[in-house]
Amino acid sequence: MKNNKSSFLFYGMIIGGLIGTGVAIYVSTRLIGKNLKAKRERKHKFYEGIDDIFDSKYDDNADEDSRIDKETEEGIIDELFSRTN
Repeated sequence: MKNNKSSFLFYGMIIGGLIGTGVAIYVSTRLIGKNLKAKRERKHKFYEGIDDIFDSKYDDNADEDSRIDKETEEGIIDELFSRTN
């Protein structure tokens, strides 16, 4: 009888370990997926913001004071991409 209880305990530990590992993998993949999706959205918003700054439609309607010349535009781009995170 004692041997029978010991084997149930052993099998229970193995099955519990497998279930725990499966749950840990499932949760970690969901967290990694959400993190990568948020990172892609932030990157997209960054480039979208740059496009808004240098939008050609805006140049047609802008005042002379608010226009960005080519030298300033290149300086802004160099400054944005030279920064380290």
